[in-house]
Amino acid sequence: MRVRARRFGRARVALAGASAVVMGVVGGVSLGTGGASAAAHKALPPIANIDIGLALSPPKVVFMGPYVAQAEGFFRKERLNVHFISMPNGLQTELGTTAGTINFGFSSATDAIESAAANAPIHAIASYGLTLDTECVAAPGIHSAKQLIGQPVGSTGAGGFSIVTLAACLSPEHVSISQVKPITMTRSEFVPALTTGRIKVAVFHADDAYVVLHQLKGATVLYNEYQSLPKWWYGGITALDSYTKHHVAVTERFLAALIMANRWMNNPKNTAKLIDIGVSATQEDRAAVAYAVHFEQQSKTWPTGLGLPPASVEYTAHRLVQLKVLKTAPSYYSVVNPTYQEAALKMVGNG
Repeated sequence: MRVRARRFGRARVALAGASAVVMGVVGGVSLGTGGASAAAHKALPPIANIDIGLALSPPKVVFMGPYVAQAEGFFRKERLNVHFISMPNGLQTELGTTAGTINFGFSSATDAIESAAANAPIHAIASYGLTLDTECVAAPGIHSAKQLIGQPVGSTGAGGFSIVTLAACLSPEHVSISQVKPITMTRSEFVPALTTGRIKVAVFHADDAYVVLHQLKGATVLYNEYQSLPKWWYGGITALDSYTKHHVAVTERFLAALIMANRWMNNPKNTAKLIDIGVSATQEDRAAVAYAVHFEQQSKTWPTGLGLPPASVEYTAHRLVQLKVLKTAPSYYSVVNPTYQEAALKMVGNG
């Protein structure tokens, strides 16, 4: 999910002219029995086959929306046959969406905003995570961001989501990125680097943070980043404009299923079963999944259908400019097409 705007700008702009459209495959539906009038039966929509791409493989708990929609029958209710495609990172998810090889991409909102800045023919149509699900974990002996001044810190790259989460770790105590020494490494290297003292802090998704805190004695959480950067929009669901234009009903049904799934996940009565689904999808330890589920519920990151608040999207875009990830901030409607989410909300109601 980490994107470097300069490095990948050419790829995004090149694909901005892509016009490939993945057509949903539909099957026939047989209706009616006996001598009942056809008018007495409400016509069912055809079954649609769709491909969705997820930017982390295996997924983290924050991505559970589509997995719950599958497991609890919300996709089936909307007559959708959904195929999950694991993508290596956020960039490839956005590029796959732009090229039309996947119908709906789940990635960092940073990717959606950068795509809009590059004039790619895609829009965010909803969110799978409204707030950051990340935690800033410090090595033993570090209890304040001020202690990080002049110290090496873990990073997965020099821009995009990586720099955002690092900034969220430092900003509560008014420490800037320029005051620390980011060291680029893969996420799997964070824990050994924290253990040996090669880095003093790193940012993890909630489920990974739980594991780190139990592996590394003395490690502490400096900040839950939904609290240190509360206005930040975390996760976007994007789609190719030409696909949604030609598959309006499928798009709306897809989002309706996700709204139902998110409401199910936010209901404490379903927590135990949600943890079961999370363990199956992520292949993580049950305790780590349980920790992350409670974290997401408490932070209210899973949206229930209220759409993408313009203030949150615009704040995120302008912060990317401040962090020098982008030169200019795209407008809300350059990033988001809210019409499909609004229609889906009408389908499922405000319950």
